[in-house]
Amino acid sequence: MKRTIIALVILVAVLAGVFCADFTLRSVPLREKLGGWCGRGPLLALIDAHGVYQVDVDRALRESDYLNEIERTDFAEIERKSMLHHLIANAAAQAHANGEKILRTSIKREFNLLRCQFRDSQTWSAATRGSGLLAFSLWRTVKDELCARQWISRQVANEMQVSDDECRKFYQDHSERFFVPERLRVSHLFLAAPPETSPDIVETKRKAIEGLSVRLADGEDFAALVAENSEDEATKLKGGDLGYFSETRMPPDFVAAAIKLGQGEISQPIQTRLGFHILKLTEIAPSRQRSFDEVREEIATDLANQKRADALKKLVANLGSQAGYLRPF
Repeated sequence: MKRTIIALVILVAVLAGVFCADFTLRSVPLREKLGGWCGRGPLLALIDAHGVYQVDVDRALRESDYLNEIERTDFAEIERKSMLHHLIANAAAQAHANGEKILRTSIKREFNLLRCQFRDSQTWSAATRGSGLLAFSLWRTVKDELCARQWISRQVANEMQVSDDECRKFYQDHSERFFVPERLRVSHLFLAAPPETSPDIVETKRKAIEGLSVRLADGEDFAALVAENSEDEATKLKGGDLGYFSETRMPPDFVAAAIKLGQGEISQPIQTRLGFHILKLTEIAPSRQRSFDEVREEIATDLANQKRADALKKLVANLGSQAGYLRPF
């Protein structure tokens, strides 16, 4: 009987402790006092049992490189409110995600990815001490973040469905996006002479490229001369092949020389801002309109990403309004 009474007393004491702890976490006046005692500044918001203090906003701004910038501008208050809204939304998401299940291996992988960003264990330890985090609390933070991500993904998943009709409508409304202009495939023999090159070296390169042009005119193999003389290390062992390109991807003087060539023809030496080139036009791909079947998956991915962004924006706005207490500005 005595043991039963002792057990009941202990149970009541535990329940009372849990109730008091929960009451403390949800009480604005008590959280204000705790924030003052712990040096965290004023309580700005209370979401479920999670408090956001002035020090949390300052730290988040500092980590995003905003704090030093905004303190000298008229937008300081706007940026602080925006960051507070973000922290409230994050805390609300974590509160909703309490029931999420995350594999320990997933937490460990994320934890190790975070650890790998530091060059050694001493730097890692210094960083964790500087942020006031112990290994256990950091592990818990990583877990909470993964739970929140998983919960958010589930909330927006249904919003990301894209129908075939939506894809077809986008294709019809934006057909110009799927027009492929004529593309040229060119190989080049290149001697570098960028703007900082001294005039005497530029002149030496000019004479060298002219000599190579003469050798090509005499019938020497283009690919062999490229392998022997070109200074474009990325292409010299591939016959100087630059692949296909459109007019928007190359310097205008390079393109102007290339489009004058017939397939298989070799140009006279030209000079661009990079140096000297001899071009060989190897193929011409005519312009064409890509079919819907070709671009269906590409369109679906773009539309799904846009829907996801819109759903996240709406969700963040909703979560940001869920503070049980918000300090007046």
